Order: sequence, then structure tokens, then C-alpha cells
Amino acid sequence: MALLGVSSRLLSSLPRLGTICSCFQLLSPCSSTVISVVHFRALSNSNPNSTHIPDSHLKLQQLLTENKSGFKNLDNALSLFRKMLKMQPLPRDFHFCQLLTTLVKMKQYQVAFSLFREMCTLSIPVSIFTFNIAINCCCHSNRVDYAFSLLATTFKRGFVPDVVTYTTLIRGLLSQNKSQEARLFFANLIKFRQVQPDVVTFNTMIDGLCKTGHADMAFWLFRSMEKCDCEPNTVTYNTIIDSLCKRGLVDDAFNLHSEMMEKCILPDVWTYNRIIQVLCNLNRWEEVGLLLNQMIHDMKVSPDVHTFNILVDAYSKSGKLDDAKHIIQIMNERGVYPDIVTYGTLIHAYCSQGQMDGALAVLNTIKSKKIMPNCFTYNILIDAYCREQKLDIAMDLYRKMASEGLSPTVVTHNILLHGLCRLGKPMEALTFFYKIQGLGHKPDMVTYGTLLGGLCKNHYVDKALSLFRTIECNGLIPESNTYNIIIRGCLRSKKYDGACKLVDKMVDCGFSSDAATTSVLRHLLLSKAQDPTLVALYQKCLH
Repeated sequence: MALLGVSSRLLSSLPRLGTICSCFQLLSPCSSTVISVVHFRALSNSNPNSTHIPDSHLKLQQLLTENKSGFKNLDNALSLFRKMLKMQPLPRDFHFCQLLTTLVKMKQYQVAFSLFREMCTLSIPVSIFTFNIAINCCCHSNRVDYAFSLLATTFKRGFVPDVVTYTTLIRGLLSQNKSQEARLFFANLIKFRQVQPDVVTFNTMIDGLCKTGHADMAFWLFRSMEKCDCEPNTVTYNTIIDSLCKRGLVDDAFNLHSEMMEKCILPDVWTYNRIIQVLCNLNRWEEVGLLLNQMIHDMKVSPDVHTFNILVDAYSKSGKLDDAKHIIQIMNERGVYPDIVTYGTLIHAYCSQGQMDGALAVLNTIKSKKIMPNCFTYNILIDAYCREQKLDIAMDLYRKMASEGLSPTVVTHNILLHGLCRLGKPMEALTFFYKIQGLGHKPDMVTYGTLLGGLCKNHYVDKALSLFRTIECNGLIPESNTYNIIIRGCLRSKKYDGACKLVDKMVDCGFSSDAATTSVLRHLLLSKAQDPTLVALYQKCLH
């Protein structure tokens, strides 16, 4: 009763989390505790009425172990559950937990929860492990309100929630951006001594605070761990280092990395990658070299493909193409094979320097290594050829994408439309736009902005106005930039009444004219100072 009383205070201290509804539709991947076969045997031997493990249970254990990553099909899992219900003696909760966990790995969340519900309905004995699975699933389904309802149910059934239970609930609160509730819940866990938080609990809380913009509080909690008899681990340090790097505090991150090693907490490849990346961004090459030397020779941490990709990208952006290629050579020598990101970065570097033959050679290398180029790879090349005003080659690459089974993205189409407009071919761009729209490709506001700009600059203002009217028909809302583009087109074509109406609509939407629009108006007023429409437009734009 004392435990229930403390838990009631703990739960009541939280702000109301919402109305509880049916849990039968709630399930999501869970990271429930994996129970070993040794634990299972210990449970069996702890029963004074059990002198041995039934053969049926041993066979069941073997079957569950063989399929722990997932059954070939759902029917096999359901069939096994029905057989388990008919076994005599009934399998232990351990077995049912294994089956539920396997279903979760198969992403059969609703099915898994349905079986959990059936177990409760049939009064099949469950444990805190079973409830941990259900609570975790609720949290991953963004129904932390029901997760807390299940927590209350565990107390009513006489179970003692463990550190996994509470850590899962904290993670659930943080995943729903309820950082204040998570902090209060965590504080009350310690205050009421409900459970001794372990390093996973602290890591969950620290990570959540960093992601929700409470980095200072996360650092304070990090420094408070030792007072709670909990030693930070590599994951803890990595989280804080990442937060420091994101805020540009690279020196503090460097110091924390040194502190890790002083405390014999070994940094991993992720630790080094994060610091190397921010040092590369700042062009602090000497420190990058020192850190790589420490990583490889002192700490014996092998660089992974991400480490090399960071270096290739950094050298490429700095115009050091030869150094980038040398890094790829080192990758191959160390047995770390470049991936599509590596080659995509190199292609971008060639394109940036106008070396299109080199870029195409890299593309051929990718294909020879049986690495499939992706849309991003082709977008880089198509954009480069458009900038070189070689639309024919860009279109050939576009068609090649389709032949290789790649579906062009809206970015691909925007690049081509921009290339056509830049070459003074807005009507061809408009024809291409209607063609891709007919194939089911959806435009975005960049698409419309590109086309409107191209049409207006080439004096097809009526076409631009007609296109502008279709924006909302496609489920999009014109942006400030879109309004300004079409208003400038109207002004340059002396469609002042149309511009006036558009300005009114733009203002009603909460937008204002930009500097370019105001400049066009000012220039027109200098030549037509007495035009009342222009004066009225200028005053509206100023307001």
C-alpha cells in the first residue's frame, strides 16, 4: 500500500496527459528487455512444484529463438500463439513476451497488442516485462496518456515497475515534446525514491532535453549524474558533445572529449566523426589531422565510411579535389568501400569546378562497381549541365533516370524548369510543366515561382496570371515571394489594375512587398509621377 501511495503521488504530480481511449489500436516498435534462456530456466526452477522443464516448453523455446527476428508470415506467429494457449502446463510469461516482441519486430503492432489483450482477458499470468512491452508500444504510438494508465494498472495488480518502465515513460513524454512533464516525472522519481535511475534513464532524459532546446539543463543533469551514483558512459558524452557542436562550441566539445579519455570512457567512431565534422566546417585542418592520428593510432578506433565521407566533403567544398580523391584511395586501401554518398560528393566537386567529363567518369565508376546512382546523384549532374546551358545533355540524363528505374523528384523538375527559363524558353518550360503534371508529378511553390519568374521576365504576363490562378487548385497556398514575382510582372507590363488587386490580396494574406517590388514601383513613379494608381500602389506597399 505504501508503494501504491507513493506512485499515486508520482502520477498525480504530472499535468493531465489527455483522455484515455481504446488501447486496442495502439502498437509500435518496442525495445523490451530480452530475457535469456538462463533466466527462463531460473524461473522454472524457482517454482517448487516444478522439477523439470517440459519438453513442449523446450521445443517452444527453440522455435521462438529461431524466429526471434520475425516469422516468415503472420499466420505462423498466430498459429503458434493458439498452440501456446492449449499447452499443458501453460507456457510462462517469458515465452509470451518473446512472441510479442517478435511480432513487434515484424511491425505487426496491432496484432501484438491484440494478443496482449487476449492474454489479459483469459487471465493468463503476465509480469512487469509484459507491461513494459505494452507501455513502450503506447509511447511509440504517441499515446503516452494510455501508457500512464497502464502504469497505474501495474500497481493495482501488485507489480513493481522497474527502471525500464520509467525510462520508457520518460522517452514517451519526450517524444511528444512534453519536456516539462518529463522533467517533473524524472525529478519525482528521484524525490520519492521510486526507482534508482540508471545510465539509460539519464541518457534518455539528457537526449530529450538536448533535442527540445534545453541544452543547458541537459548539461546540468549530465554533471549531476555522479551525485546520483551513476557514471556517464560513451553515449552520454556523445549526446552532450553533439549538442555542443550544434551550438558551435567546438572547443568545449574538444575538452569534453579529453575528459572522456581521462576518465577511461573510450570515445567511439561516432565521437570522433562529430568533432571532425565541425572542425572541417571551420577549416581547422591541423586539429583534424591530430584528431585522426589519435583516433587511428592511439585509440585504435577504425574510421568508418561516414568518417571518410566527412573528409571527402570537406576537401571538395574547399576546392581540394586532388585531396578528396586521395581520401577515396585511402578508403579502398583500408577496406572501407565508398558508397553513393562518397561518389555523389565527388561528382558535386567536379561539377563545381566545371569538370563535367570528370563528373561523368565518376558516374561510370559508380555503375561499374554495381552501385546504383540515386536521384540526388542525377540532380547534381542535371543542375550542372543546366548551368552550362547544355539542356540537351541534361534532358538525356533525365530520361536515363527513368530507364534505370529512378523516379525524378520535384527537385529534378525544378532544376530543368529553371534551366529552360534561364535560356529564355519559358513556353517550353510551361509545356514541360503540363507534361510532368499529366504524369502525376506534383509541383511545389518553387516550381510555380520558377515558372512565374520565367514567364514574366519574357513578357508572358497573361500566361503567368493564368498559371498563378491554378496554384490553389493544386492544394498550395501562394507565398510572399510568389505574389511579389507576379506583381512585378504586372507592373513591368503596365497592368497596374491587376497589380493593385494582387497587392490587396497579398496584404490580406499577411504578406508585404519585398525590396525588388518596391524598387520597380519607385522607378515607375519617377517616370510617371502623376499616375494615381501607381501612387496608391506605392503607399500600400510602404504600409
